[in-house]
Amino acid sequence: MQTAEIRGAKVLLPSDDEPTVRAWPYPNPLEEEKVANTHFTSLDLTSHRLVDSTLNRCRFTGSRLMGVSLARVSMTDVLFEDCQFDYASWEQVKVTGDVAFVGCSFKEAVIIGSDLRDAVFDDCTFAADIKNTKMSGADLRGSDLSNLSGLASLHGAKVTEIQLRQLSEVMIRDLDLTIAEIPL
Repeated sequence: MQTAEIRGAKVLLPSDDEPTVRAWPYPNPLEEEKVANTHFTSLDLTSHRLVDSTLNRCRFTGSRLMGVSLARVSMTDVLFEDCQFDYASWEQVKVTGDVAFVGCSFKEAVIIGSDLRDAVFDDCTFAADIKNTKMSGADLRGSDLSNLSGLASLHGAKVTEIQLRQLSEVMIRDLDLTIAEIPL
């Protein structure tokens, strides 16, 4: 069994015995299903909806998940590489095992009430609104956080010193702070 190690996450990859899948073989919406042991590449899931479903040992490479709606989806051993989650809506998404996002885009995405603890986001772009989401232990190092909204959800996440500057701008926006000089 092959694994991909990304910043400490050891994602168990789909079996090499299975062919790479380029077209989504499931209905839209996908409800109460388990998707397992599959490598999807160049997949277009634009505006698809996954509800009460499980992703296990899946790999998504170069795929478009723009406007995808994930509701009560759980993920274990899932790797997303160079995927677009722009305009996506995540509600109560739960990471239950090693999950990594590498080079992914989350522009105008909304992530609400999710549990993304210990997930790895490497070289991702966040312009997302994150609310009531647990991200303790999530590794955000190397990602662009400058257009993120929802600083409180990042409690306990791993960031770099350079990202602290980005997060100070996020804090100013999130808290609607006014920066004023001290009179002399």
